Amino acid sequence: MIREAFFEAFGLLKALPLLWIGGLAIGAVSVGDILLGEAGPAFSGSLQLLSLLLFPFIIAGSYGIIREKNGDITTFLRYATGYYFRVMLPLIIIVFAALVTIFLVMIPMAIMGGTPTADMIFFIALGVTIPIMLLTYFYDCFAVFSDEKIVDSIRSSITIVLYQAWKVLLFIVVNCVVLGTLLFGLAFVWMGLLWEKMSEIAAMDPEVISTMSGEEVMALLGPDALFATAVILFIWALIATPFTLAFKAAFFQRLGEMPRYFMWVV
Repeated sequence: MIREAFFEAFGLLKALPLLWIGGLAIGAVSVGDILLGEAGPAFSGSLQLLSLLLFPFIIAGSYGIIREKNGDITTFLRYATGYYFRVMLPLIIIVFAALVTIFLVMIPMAIMGGTPTADMIFFIALGVTIPIMLLTYFYDCFAVFSDEKIVDSIRSSITIVLYQAWKVLLFIVVNCVVLGTLLFGLAFVWMGLLWEKMSEIAAMDPEVISTMSGEEVMALLGPDALFATAVILFIWALIATPFTLAFKAAFFQRLGEMPRYFMWVV
């Protein structure tokens, strides 16, 4: 199932060129955040907010042309606008549920008089967020492919993830491995672009290098490092965004229908 979905994802990217528009948009916003973010935190925050608002538009439009098997721009825009809030609103509910859960977990600690450290809060947030993200992973697919409403899309995602847990986990692992491999390869390209300056830093005293912070190293690399990072991030977003959406859609369509008895239990 995963192998077939993997190869179908490449077929979708070839047959539906509009899928790449998501990568272009997210990549452009990411590059703007890196290159123009130094203008001030407010400007950087505005770009990050723009990407959050843009992503449901891209998801809905991309899934729409995959669903219709029609790469026409009108189909993309029709789904992107018509299903925007079906993708956005459940995401807001999911984020809110995660925050509330983290808060509820912290209450017993506060009652017992414990002072949570930053590391403890981080691991609590991680322990809460990851399961919620896994359970609601396919809510957007149900919203677009199955025309399900806000709460129904979340419920259906939880149901299918519980029923097909091992397949879903394996799919996520494969997807992460693919994206990680791509990022690892691009890291070598990044080092190649900055090879001369990195060689100069490598020739420095190791003790001096060990005491330097990441910001100090980037300062030594100069503006070229910022530009190289922006280029690499753009390439990664350009490829990773459409591939992930196409792979996820192809896998979702192969999961099949859930047994009715299981849906009633959930």
